[in-house]
Amino acid sequence: MSTSIVTAPVLIPSADVDVRVMTRIELGRHGEDLAAAHLDALGWTLLERNHRIARGEIDIIALDGETLVFVEVKARRTLLTGLPQAAVDPRKVRRLRHLVGYYLLDNAPPHRDVRIDVAAVLFADDGTARLELLRAVGA
Repeated sequence: MSTSIVTAPVLIPSADVDVRVMTRIELGRHGEDLAAAHLDALGWTLLERNHRIARGEIDIIALDGETLVFVEVKARRTLLTGLPQAAVDPRKVRRLRHLVGYYLLDNAPPHRDVRIDVAAVLFADDGTARLELLRAVGA
């Protein structure tokens, strides 16, 4: 996976939840919630979450200025399986590009550019989360 811009990691309090007892699906949802809140705080306009397409799902669709951004969120509670962003390999980037294409066939909110980003969320046992935004993956 190649990236053009990686933002500095942000430490975020992760509410009063115990990520150690969450299911994989609950952990993913919590990671998406934190990523969406972070993007909103950056001034992005959130358009959709968990948009389902026949061939898959796009976690977050947002506008960053005039750029339509498709965000894949990866959340982990440990590094045993590697960094969260490492799960977005070239095969996953190709799949995301196809999903973006299908989305744009049916939905065309006003935009000038299109970008695919990855929001990597790593939860710690102390209730914090480290969020790193990788912009323009696979560009």
